[in-house]
Amino acid sequence: MNFKLWSELNPKAKKELKPDFGFRNWNSLSEDEKYKIWKYLKTHFFNNEIKKEYKNYYYEFYGENWEKESKSKRIFLSIAFLNRKYKAKSYAKKFLEDVTLNSACYDFYEIFIKQDEHVVMELLSLYCKVLISERAESTMNKREDETEEDYQEKLQNYRWGYFDKFSEDLNDVFIDFGINLCLTRQGFIPRQEEKIINEIYEPVLNYLSHPKWKEVSMLLSDCFDEYRKNTPQGYSNCITNTISAVQAFLQIIVNGRTGKDEISKLITEGQKRNSIPNDFFTKKLFENIESIFARERQETGIGHPKKEYATEKNTRTILNLAMIFFQHCIQIKS
Repeated sequence: MNFKLWSELNPKAKKELKPDFGFRNWNSLSEDEKYKIWKYLKTHFFNNEIKKEYKNYYYEFYGENWEKESKSKRIFLSIAFLNRKYKAKSYAKKFLEDVTLNSACYDFYEIFIKQDEHVVMELLSLYCKVLISERAESTMNKREDETEEDYQEKLQNYRWGYFDKFSEDLNDVFIDFGINLCLTRQGFIPRQEEKIINEIYEPVLNYLSHPKWKEVSMLLSDCFDEYRKNTPQGYSNCITNTISAVQAFLQIIVNGRTGKDEISKLITEGQKRNSIPNDFFTKKLFENIESIFARERQETGIGHPKKEYATEKNTRTILNLAMIFFQHCIQIKS
């Protein structure tokens, strides 16, 4: 059967049904749009509907046994961590006065709908940390016929399971509303074209979430933080951290740990050992990438006196090149 939807037959209909908003930030959304996003994601946060009465929101939960419900704990802890981390602002004001689950739920919703993008994304980031922590130390039985590598991959996927489902749903909604952020295992990153995110960024960042690559992940997390500052200094810091992440990645591959050797030497040694691809195309690709990294680090990074600050355009280029580099190295090890 090959029945086609009306939108598949009529491009104008598709444009009307699913408008292209381009890339926009959270603050540019209307309150109504934020409310729609909330409704699509709400089942991750709460099990029951938000009720409205006299313009006040309140929540019905699980009585004295609320702590047994993981969704409730996630909200409570996220709000508690937000207030503890940013005491002077105390964004969860109701919770500050009344440390209860009801107050936490009220503040979580109010922040989501009414606060600045930085506050909302920080709250969602804290929520993700709580989500990840639930299985961070979990173990699984290993089958007798299972290799250690397969077991570790299965274990990591299990530990990230709750988060992966949340990020999948959140990113799906963010794409429809044109929000310029994407949630990954490294945190929020700037959104690229969907194909680039799906085929390069997400697989690479998922691979690097393994504890073996912890130092690489920390550098990448820092680089995304710097990028989101949207400042010349932030872009320069982002480039420096991105190139350092590539260097750390190669150091682990070649030396088993971070600490020594420059990118050019590491690439040569890695190819000799067949630890990274060594065909003609790859050699030329690595030579060009190495040259670009060296020039950007010299001219716009923070490791040397700068000729100029980096721009968003060349910072994004370096990020994309780094992801392609990681992906190409990972392929030989997959």
